[in-house]
Amino acid sequence: MPRVATTINISNPKRYGYDLRLDNILLRTAVGGGRDMVIQSTDVTEQGVNVKQNAEDFTTGIGRMFSRNNFSGGSNLDTAHRADGDAKDTKRFWDSKGVDVFDNDLGTSYSLSLLHTTVNTQALDSTDNDNHVAVAGTNIFVSNDETLYISTDGGNNWSTQATNLTAGYEIKGLAAHGSDLYITANNGSAGEIELLPTANATPGSSSQKMSAAIYDKIWAVKGQFLVTIGNAIHAYDGNTTVGSAIITLGTGETFTDVCDAGAVVLATASDGKIYSFKDISGTLTSKGQTEITGESPTCIVESQGIIFYGTKTAQTGSKVIGRLYRADLTVADDLYVLTNNQLIKQWDEDSIDNAPYALYTTRDSVYCGIKESASTSYLWRYYLPTAGIARYYEANAGGNVYGICQVNEKFIFTVSANSIYTQSSVYESSGYLVLPAADFYTAESKQWVGAELSTESLPANTEVSVSYSTKFEALNNSSDSSYVTALTQTGGTGDNEIQIEEVARYLIGKVTLSTTNTSNTPKVKSVQFRALPRPETVVAQIPINISDRVNRPGRKPIKVKGLGDALYNTLRDKEGDAVTLEIYDPNEIIRGVVERISYPVQSNTEVGSVVQYAIITVRGTRQNVVTDVTSTEVFGINALGLIRFGA
Repeated sequence: MPRVATTINISNPKRYGYDLRLDNILLRTAVGGGRDMVIQSTDVTEQGVNVKQNAEDFTTGIGRMFSRNNFSGGSNLDTAHRADGDAKDTKRFWDSKGVDVFDNDLGTSYSLSLLHTTVNTQALDSTDNDNHVAVAGTNIFVSNDETLYISTDGGNNWSTQATNLTAGYEIKGLAAHGSDLYITANNGSAGEIELLPTANATPGSSSQKMSAAIYDKIWAVKGQFLVTIGNAIHAYDGNTTVGSAIITLGTGETFTDVCDAGAVVLATASDGKIYSFKDISGTLTSKGQTEITGESPTCIVESQGIIFYGTKTAQTGSKVIGRLYRADLTVADDLYVLTNNQLIKQWDEDSIDNAPYALYTTRDSVYCGIKESASTSYLWRYYLPTAGIARYYEANAGGNVYGICQVNEKFIFTVSANSIYTQSSVYESSGYLVLPAADFYTAESKQWVGAELSTESLPANTEVSVSYSTKFEALNNSSDSSYVTALTQTGGTGDNEIQIEEVARYLIGKVTLSTTNTSNTPKVKSVQFRALPRPETVVAQIPINISDRVNRPGRKPIKVKGLGDALYNTLRDKEGDAVTLEIYDPNEIIRGVVERISYPVQSNTEVGSVVQYAIITVRGTRQNVVTDVTSTEVFGINALGLIRFGA
């Protein structure tokens, strides 16, 4: 029985006249007149999945469009095309800074613009979280240890407000009731509650109401007040009566925040629980509790019937993980508890206390203060109409935010041990938005061919640029060096596609808005990228010599009886198998499956040829040729590397 040549017994196959290998089988071609070797790409077929998500995607142009014309769905979407996606994905993105993705004037079309800056309006030096905020009448108050600041012009200017606090007492809480401001203060061993009427344009000094305990925090709810004394919370009538403890926590624990949730008052505590108090005939009574496992709630608000609360994890060194949740308030057996708790956002930076310590609610949004680095803090905005969250107003200081308010359509917030920041009337000089990674539901590489931007007519001294990266990890770093600028628009409305040339599975787009005249902002209407499917599959049809005649370079042909049958039977056994085909000239490696083996054909009988051949068809994908693999074994589709057997 003749032996079929393999890579095991022949080390230099090209020297012996072999033209290719199929796994470890060495073969000679029968290329000649009418016997061509054909290697060609297959036609690309459209996927059955509908990826046309926006109006811009419906086009007579060839290829596929990834476009976005609305970003009000919020951040934190990493991949645009995912099996478990929903309709809101078409309005979501990955990350942003310095751009307004939610606000639009009623009656105007949607556009992306720059946010307003914030300015440092009053220095703060408190390092023990004593920077509370309250709005009484038209006046804004901010505490800073023993000092109380007042602003009568919407946070632009601040002055020291006179009080009658006992010397050495630090302010621990502020609560506004109409135009009256209530103040709690202590020195760790004694405390007081003071009242400051603020109906006058220039308030006078405060007067003492209580001095019987070490009063800590204070909140105004349901026409009365709640105050904390050590680890207990009490009702206070606003005059001279503090009731007995409603709830007493364990030693060392404390209540962190309170909100009026409609049916009940909710109070967060450092013991990991949220307590419910119900007003029964004018008396606040405990009505249940919700445990937040493994976390400590830090702040809470109610908006449009939804409860929002922030939490922190136990501190590891200087690192604290912060989270923001939403939940529903449910009553069962006359107990009020939170259900359907859903995580909105997590902040987790090394060596940073990322916990939210203050929440503020408006008609359509909830704002959350977060320290993100040693030099920056932000107000994050959760937008109720779309349930989206995005980074919003920036303070150029790294500190925790303990107070937030809005007066005269401007936000004012405190950054501990730094300053009071007030929203200004001018825009940020630049901002960006990073789009989710697009791949059109396929792992194949695409030929990305075009980028297009549409804007409102750009004002003078403004510009918008569009850049992209094919590196998936660039999502996590807006300044990644892999971003390439596709276009920069300094005037007009855009709407012209710019050619790009990238081959990759993913494409991550980034839109950057900037201005040198901060009284103006560019406005972006849409951005899109176009890709063409790239043929990945090739089909090789190769005539294989299966005659008994063996031709060798530089030597006389020989005849090996039965060799043709052995070759054909070996090839036939490969039909339907996964294989690696390596052709020596042209240099090709194809990994795929043997689709068919033709029957032997007698060729050119009129000239007396006895060459017989079979047509082998292999369908698969091209592989990179590896020439420096050190392995000496392992063949076929499971190989870790491909070894060249040839001169």
